[in-house]
Amino acid sequence: MKVLIFGGFGFVGKNLIEELTGEYEIIVIDKNIDENFAQRITNMKWYKFDFSSQKELEKIISKEKPEYIINLISYVTSERELNLFPKMIEDNLNIFLKIYEASKKLESLKIMLQFGSGEEYGNISAPFKEENKEEPSSPYAVAKQITTNTALMLNRNFNYPVCIIRPSNLFGKYQNTSKFIPYILEKLRKNEEILTSFGEQKRDFIYAEDFSKIIKDLLKNSEKIRGEVVNVGSGISISLKEIILYLKKKLNSNSKIKFGAIPYRKNEMMNFCLDISKLENILNKKLNLEWKDKIN
Repeated sequence: MKVLIFGGFGFVGKNLIEELTGEYEIIVIDKNIDENFAQRITNMKWYKFDFSSQKELEKIISKEKPEYIINLISYVTSERELNLFPKMIEDNLNIFLKIYEASKKLESLKIMLQFGSGEEYGNISAPFKEENKEEPSSPYAVAKQITTNTALMLNRNFNYPVCIIRPSNLFGKYQNTSKFIPYILEKLRKNEEILTSFGEQKRDFIYAEDFSKIIKDLLKNSEKIRGEVVNVGSGISISLKEIILYLKKKLNSNSKIKFGAIPYRKNEMMNFCLDISKLENILNKKLNLEWKDKIN
């Protein structure tokens, strides 16, 4: 069976590829190619592609005939300026629509996993359930929600086999050091001063390898998830302050932590936590996704 992954050479994609390789033939479409990584993966081919040609995209998909498509392409940022909307819409809604147009007649397709975001829920009471009314508070989250609604409409009206995955905060191997946990780890290892907010905001983290195993399980349950939104997280929220202090103690770091040196963002999400009961029902098992001991 073939899995086509858009944006497969990013952080999430690499972890997914390592989990899926061996069971699936993997095809990656990405504008940035990591040849060193690609050479280590057997049973994988890749295409360097930037979505400039719809005909070329249709040609690739028609040739490969994947059973599964995973779209990881997204422009992710914590910034909230309105001038980001054009970029957000292009990298979320427009790219999804291009993939849809190229794959809508694909008879082999069992499921298309479109990655949304837990940020679509916005500042509502946690834990967030899939049926909650979303209140997105950033251009990124709004673009994701628009894409989600479009995908679900295409499923309702044209039976397009799509599922929206709403992940929590991932961390793990291959992650850029600009992200929270690797950034804090780097500072602590160097015993450097850390300027941060008061750290009272809570986040739901999930280890990338655990996340990838869940995605593999969802592929095997494709008939259950068509037309659905599915949260994928640990289901546990923890304050950023607690994480920083835990890592400082674990690494025996001499870093000075200045809590409150940076203000909270406007309309900051103070408790981000996903309800994963729907995910557990789909997989027919309870998930234990404790992640602290996996930070290294």
